[in-house]
Amino acid sequence: MMTRRIVSTAVMLTACAATPAGAQEAGFIEVTGTGSVTIEADRAHVSFAVETRRTAAAAAAAANADAMESVLSTLRSAGLEGLSIATFGYSLRPEYSRTGADRSGVPVIDGYTAVNNVRATISDVESVGALIDLAIQSGANRISGVAFSASSAEAAQSEALVAAVEDARVKATAIATALGRELGEALEVRGGSGQPTPRTELGSLNLARVNTPVEPGDQVVRASVTVRFALGSGDSPG
Repeated sequence: MMTRRIVSTAVMLTACAATPAGAQEAGFIEVTGTGSVTIEADRAHVSFAVETRRTAAAAAAAANADAMESVLSTLRSAGLEGLSIATFGYSLRPEYSRTGADRSGVPVIDGYTAVNNVRATISDVESVGALIDLAIQSGANRISGVAFSASSAEAAQSEALVAAVEDARVKATAIATALGRELGEALEVRGGSGQPTPRTELGSLNLARVNTPVEPGDQVVRASVTVRFALGSGDSPG
C-alpha cells in the first residue's frame, strides 16, 4: 500500500508595508513556502548488458545475439510482475593491439566486441534482486544501474503544491498579525513542483552472487511557491 508523508517548511519571509505621509497604503507581504510529499517507489529499473568478444565481427554479433536471447527468454518466463524490456543501445566495435615485441608498432585489429544494452522495468520492487540474479545467471555480464521511481508522481506534485501554498499562507498570516493587520488576497503566485529524481543504486555488483540485496526506498516530490499577499485593514503598529 502506498503511503505519503507531507512536510511543509518556509524558507524565506519578506514583509513590505508602504505608509507615505497623509495616507496609509495597503502594502503587501511576500512569502516563499515549500512543501514535500514522500511516496513509495513502485517501479524498479535495471540496466544491464551482454558483452561478447570474438575474432570475427560476425561471430561476435552472433554470440551476442544468442546470449541476449537466453537472458530475455529467462526473464520473460520468470513471471515477474509488470515486466517490460527495451533495448537502449547496441554496439559492435573492433579491438586493436599493437605489433612488435614492445607493443609499439602499428595497431592491428585482433578481434571484435559486441555489446547489447537492455533496460528491464518491473512493478514488483521487492523482486528487483531476483531480476538481477536471473539476468546474471542467464548470460548478462554487465549491470550498469538500478533505479526506482513512483508512478503516482503527478498526484504527489499537486499535494506538494497545496502544502507549499498553505505553508506560505500560514507564515504570511503570522506576519500580518504581528503587524496588527489582516491578511488580504493573494496578488501574485510564482513557483511550481518538479518530478522526483529516480533513486539510483550504482556501484559494483558481484556477478557471481546469488540473492542480490536491493532496497527500493522512497521518492520525494518537492514544490516551492512565492506568494505576494495584500495587507488588509488594521491598526498600524506604533
